[in-house]
Amino acid sequence: MKVLIVDDEPLARVRMRKLLLESGKEMEIDEADGADKALNKIKENKPFAVFLDIQMPGKSGFELVEDLAEIPREDIPHVIFATAFDEYAIKAFEKNAIDYLLKPIEQDRLLQTLEKLTLLENSKKNKNGSDDLYEKLMNLVKNKDEKYLQRLQVKIGDRTLLINTADIVRFESDEKYTAVYANDNRYIIDTPIIDLESKLDPEAFIRVHRANLVAVSRIAEIRRQFPGKLTVILNDSAKTVIPVGRNYVDKVRDL
Repeated sequence: MKVLIVDDEPLARVRMRKLLLESGKEMEIDEADGADKALNKIKENKPFAVFLDIQMPGKSGFELVEDLAEIPREDIPHVIFATAFDEYAIKAFEKNAIDYLLKPIEQDRLLQTLEKLTLLENSKKNKNGSDDLYEKLMNLVKNKDEKYLQRLQVKIGDRTLLINTADIVRFESDEKYTAVYANDNRYIIDTPIIDLESKLDPEAFIRVHRANLVAVSRIAEIRRQFPGKLTVILNDSAKTVIPVGRNYVDKVRDL
């Protein structure tokens, strides 16, 4: 898989290259420090995907995406925005980005993006004469499993953050509101935890207590306190400890 890293910051390019190399995926990696250079490399080398910063000297990442209209449709790469600014998320998905990564990018989060790209690449190689198979699968990946919530809207003043559910560690009921813990940040939303549970993938999130809904992948340890009582310890920065409610003990034991 050919990928192009576009970022004006040399250290950001070095870190992204390192993360890509450590992913275990076979890929050919190229770099560009600006939109114009990137456009030329896209035309010449036809990368499958571009990891694109947004704020750069000269043309922005969004302007580069607009310039892609001048190349043949089949040569347009999949775009993954990688930025330190969360306020561009809505616009990024309006530009049909495959994903939106917030710096500093974590390896686990990048691997999710690479899985999407691998699925798209494999389907493109195995179209078997079907002209629209690739397009159908690309749309499927962009709207992955529509029956489950993939991004959560959090309103902060006149801003609306889009938080990937894959970045969420846990939800905690807080009287009439719900606290969302993601990327070492705490947000407050007015959606009841019971409503969130019904919208989230049950394989990804588990209710461990009446007031706590936890990402299964963030449970590092299940500890027995005394007969019949369990606690879960999360692998977040706070090493959060949550007592398991009596009604949820069997589900936790089955993990």
